[in-house]
Amino acid sequence: MSGKTKKLIRKSKKVNFKKFLEIERNLDRIVRFSTSVRIKDESVSEHSFHTALYAMILADLEEQFGNKVDKEKILRTALLHDLEESLTGDVIYSFKYSEEDLTREIKKIGRNLLQKLMDNLPKEISQKYMELWIGAKDRRTLEGKIIEAADKLEGLIYVMNELNLGNKSLKGVRDNYFKLLKELKLKSVDTLLRQIK
Repeated sequence: MSGKTKKLIRKSKKVNFKKFLEIERNLDRIVRFSTSVRIKDESVSEHSFHTALYAMILADLEEQFGNKVDKEKILRTALLHDLEESLTGDVIYSFKYSEEDLTREIKKIGRNLLQKLMDNLPKEISQKYMELWIGAKDRRTLEGKIIEAADKLEGLIYVMNELNLGNKSLKGVRDNYFKLLKELKLKSVDTLLRQIK
């Protein structure tokens, strides 16, 4: 460990890497689509990995289409985008977005819990990660749109796998994902959607 790293860690009051790592591992046990009939469960950890992979692919495609993309920011953000779920669990989409006030309150609680988790890291790192998390799906930026798209694309691929396994109960969810992805108006997404229909 370098002297600079030791100094950074000493500067932080409550650094507790062990606690941070123990809590983030909850993502391995938190099941997505928990109120839906499922043939194969998917954890938030699996979702986060696939979201990061898809975000990387979408970013590379956007670059090929001539757009400037901050790929490091995208990968970091994709890994962090659902980290609060290590404390909140996966809140069901239809419930979470059923009312604007409820949506705001859930996001506020998630943010507060995530900040408490991040407080276990050195302050400078914690602040950087919180900024990435807060701006994760900011549709005013190309990076935010890519994260949003990768998140939805991952859900779509999971649902399509379920349908291929014979789970017909998620057909409406699949159709909704296609609709949400098309609304993002990204060339990279359109390219992928043409091949996975």
